[in-house]
Amino acid sequence: MCATVRPYSAPVGLPKRTKSLCPECGKKLEATIYEKDGKVFMEKECPEHGRFDDIYWSDAKKYLEAEGYAKDGTGLRNPMDDSLGEGENVNVVIDGERVDMLSPTALANIDLTNRCNMHCPICFANAADQGYVYEPDVAAIGRMLDALRAEEPIKCTAVQFSGGEPTVSPHVIKAIRMAKERGFAQVQVASNGIKFAADYGFLKACARAGMNTIYLQFDGLDDDIYMRSRGRKMWEVKQSVIGNCRRLKAETGHSPSIVLVVTTVHGLNDTQIGDILRYAIKNRDVVRGVNYQPVAFTGRVTREEVSEGRITLTDVARCVNEETGYTNMNDWYPVPVVSGISNYASIILGTNKITFPTHPHCGLATYLFIDDKENVTPMPEFIDVERFTKGLDDIAAKAEQARFKKLTALKVKKLLDNCLIEERMPEGMTKALLVQTLLSIMSRRSKKTLAKFSWGMMYVGAMHFQDGHNYDFERVRRCSIHYVTPDCRIVPFCAYNSGICLREETERRFSVPVKEWIERNREEAAKDSVLVVPKDPEAEGRQSS
Repeated sequence: MCATVRPYSAPVGLPKRTKSLCPECGKKLEATIYEKDGKVFMEKECPEHGRFDDIYWSDAKKYLEAEGYAKDGTGLRNPMDDSLGEGENVNVVIDGERVDMLSPTALANIDLTNRCNMHCPICFANAADQGYVYEPDVAAIGRMLDALRAEEPIKCTAVQFSGGEPTVSPHVIKAIRMAKERGFAQVQVASNGIKFAADYGFLKACARAGMNTIYLQFDGLDDDIYMRSRGRKMWEVKQSVIGNCRRLKAETGHSPSIVLVVTTVHGLNDTQIGDILRYAIKNRDVVRGVNYQPVAFTGRVTREEVSEGRITLTDVARCVNEETGYTNMNDWYPVPVVSGISNYASIILGTNKITFPTHPHCGLATYLFIDDKENVTPMPEFIDVERFTKGLDDIAAKAEQARFKKLTALKVKKLLDNCLIEERMPEGMTKALLVQTLLSIMSRRSKKTLAKFSWGMMYVGAMHFQDGHNYDFERVRRCSIHYVTPDCRIVPFCAYNSGICLREETERRFSVPVKEWIERNREEAAKDSVLVVPKDPEAEGRQSS
């Protein structure tokens, strides 16, 4: 059996009940998700800290539409995690409740270090503040990569090296090469861009090692925003990264693509959401996408700060719509809309391919087609997405029982012919080429055709990671962005960085105090402009376990 999705099993509709956490003490609470004035809210009450009522989505209609595309995965098993029994799903325990993972790892994060060459107020990890250095050695990185490639029933094919700032790790180039040697199709580096901007040779070495994508921190288009969000001027750095990638492409014919990653905060940079997308389109020779990430409020923040800074997925979509005119709300779809394509591919090829049965409320995205004159057309404008996804699900269900599965390709071709709206296609796009391309994607046959399809395309998405105010156990269960730890555990993103915050526990276990790290790594420490020996005697005396 090679189907990679199952029917969605979480509650749907509004109102509904779920399990959440108290943002103050982390206690498990019953929560209600409900609609009011066309918006979606989460309400819960802690016996000690009182009632919390936070906006979840600003568009209830879109929230309900997203559930129409929801699917569940077939689970996630990790043979290299000795704490799991044979055949036992990867899971996390949240305030005494075991939450089994349903989704495969679509993208894995490996933190190469918690050191950084910046000191941002918006940050998950910083060695200078924590008093210890977390920096896995080459052997540990290899084990973590092996754990991802050993996952069942679907092996992980995409890894992102993160931090801290991964480019300050002495192992980053080796880690990229090791990932490629193990068969990862997509190798990313999440970076503030400082080193890629300052050291062209370093960028070239990372590209030669196999780096496919720079996941570039990108908060805005002027230094006023960076001074407020990062505490230093960064606009020139961002432009230099793009310029260096363009130079590399001119010299070698190939460069890592760039995805602009926008930590989005109401009142900080929401008025530049449209301008950032226009900037990406202007630089689409090296920029392939924009990923807006509404800020997650971790750590100690007031309710007023949450209320003032909160921006939801549908707020981001609305800003893109209104600030650019490129899209409307009907052009945005949840992540699992594409899971049917991978599910079909798995069935006809007889092997499990990576799929995306992510929770329908984790993200929204669309694709833009851009011609040479920078005319922009969203793909959903000329594809009946709902009809196609439902039709493909029906074909896949029948193909699973069929003896000659590949013959169903003729049915898929006919379905595409019926779902494409030729008169709405951009100038220069033909129905025949698009059908050929989509069939090639679904059967994983033609990289050449996919390259044609990718030209002139821009991914635009928004992913809202959870915090204590909007935490939903059902989203954790269906998370498809995971961390892998040095002891080969797989942890969902929103259990690693928020909620039960396993990041701190992991880093403490596999770290050394700053002072000890400096003694061991004097040459490397001399290059570090941010890391200082902590004054806190408890931090100095902390030992790794």
